[in-house]
Amino acid sequence: MEAWDIIVIGDGPAALRASASAAQAGASTLMMSADSLGVGNSSAVDGIAAPLKESTTKSHRDDTIRAGGFLCDQDIVSHRVSQATRQVDLLERWGVVFRRDADGIPLVRKASGHTLPRLAGAGDSMVRGTQQVLEEQCMKHGVVRRGDQVPLELVHSGEQIHGVIALDMTTGLLNALQAKSVIIADGGYEGIWTGSNVGLGLDIAMKAGLAVRDLEFVAWAPLAVSGTNVVLPIGLLADGATLHHSNGTPIDVDLTADTTALATAIGSNSDAVLDARNMGESSVWWAQTFELVSQRLGINMKKQTVPIHPRVATTIGGIATDEHGRAVTGRWSRWFTGLYAAGDSACSGLHGAGLIAGNRLLDSMAGGAAAGEHAADHAGKTSHTGRAALEIALGAVEADLDFDMAGAEEGPVQRAGPLFAKLAEVMQASMGYSRDAQGLESALESLDALADSAGKLHLDDSGRLFNTNLLEALRLKAGIRLAKATVQSAMSRTESRGTHQRTDFTDQDDDQLHHTLIDIDGNLSTLAIRKGTSGTWVLSPSE
Repeated sequence: MEAWDIIVIGDGPAALRASASAAQAGASTLMMSADSLGVGNSSAVDGIAAPLKESTTKSHRDDTIRAGGFLCDQDIVSHRVSQATRQVDLLERWGVVFRRDADGIPLVRKASGHTLPRLAGAGDSMVRGTQQVLEEQCMKHGVVRRGDQVPLELVHSGEQIHGVIALDMTTGLLNALQAKSVIIADGGYEGIWTGSNVGLGLDIAMKAGLAVRDLEFVAWAPLAVSGTNVVLPIGLLADGATLHHSNGTPIDVDLTADTTALATAIGSNSDAVLDARNMGESSVWWAQTFELVSQRLGINMKKQTVPIHPRVATTIGGIATDEHGRAVTGRWSRWFTGLYAAGDSACSGLHGAGLIAGNRLLDSMAGGAAAGEHAADHAGKTSHTGRAALEIALGAVEADLDFDMAGAEEGPVQRAGPLFAKLAEVMQASMGYSRDAQGLESALESLDALADSAGKLHLDDSGRLFNTNLLEALRLKAGIRLAKATVQSAMSRTESRGTHQRTDFTDQDDDQLHHTLIDIDGNLSTLAIRKGTSGTWVLSPSE
């Protein structure tokens, strides 16, 4: 049985940052991803928010809290934004080629949700550049990275982590991996709206008994190309692209509004188009985006407009964490010992009920570093435990997997693809810009029917070796469970706040100024908001 100090699940910026930080601190670190290495989960990251030209972090902090509907954990916000400049500096030192201004420092622009210029980036190479330099940091510090490793179960006793049971798709074998700590950082659950990948880490945490937080809140990508899965960077707007109706009439929208307000304004116009024909010299920073749209859609963005419609970009809810990335269970003073989360898998408290441009990457960088450093410190003070529990869990998971694959051959043929499409259809209809009790109740009925169908999935491949059909089935079942929890969380929040807008409860209710917790069985509870370090609000709704 392999034994590691730390196992990191994921391969995006948060996972890479956590792995490198842990290994740099001296912990033996295994990083595993259900996908091939390098795929990551950093799509639509436009840049990183940092107050590079401001004397204090106050404005950045206040913009974050307002966009979050005052549901942010304000001490977490203060801590994260105070680290923003440092994270930009590290990325630049490691090799990200930021755009620069006349003073020679990274260029910052005024972007969605910000009252001041604060978004630093490298055009459409930001995603690739960030992934590359963080991979290099992992190699430098000796992180062992493995792709095609599917996490199936967190093994624990009394809320203390012992390790992970994972399927190695390169060999077809199930493995029990012992670990002092596990960091979940394999992304959120936006795939239940888009019909794409769903992070398995959040699901196995819920199956381990952890209640997760604020699943009802999601963030929108305003510039998705209509009828496709292509999402254009919001940084195009900061560089001069404009929004119009198809007849050329400008759309009256505040381009500095938070992403939810921007998405709602664009979505209310069925004929919205993006005009990037007059971006001037800035267009060279988006050359790959122009080429992608040309190759995929046959649209020359230098001469033609692009039809756009908002879609879900990322999820805000997830595993509740403190400033160290520790998974919180039930209340702030309790830790699911050895379990951490970072990036889109975590609900760190930075975003609250809505996010602003650049804060997603900031949270991945700062949150990943915090989780990796604390996990390494924890590993130095504890020993490996639960070898017997891991062996028992391995046998149980093996039997369950064999049963599921055998059962898939019986009854009417059901395949994952159409069911994923149906799941996305249900979520888009009931959990879009607005929600109401009738739609949410109907969604639960539909999701129960989907769960029954998913139990009868047909797998074209009966083996485990590189069985992508099996991986898709596992993600579908996880997505349905997460979708049900999301709908139940939305039903419990009888107010409109941030990205959660209910047509039957249109007002914001400050009596519900708390986090929603839900477990795998649908049991709901709440978690208090962490205020400023002095115990008082840093910013109040009246300001």
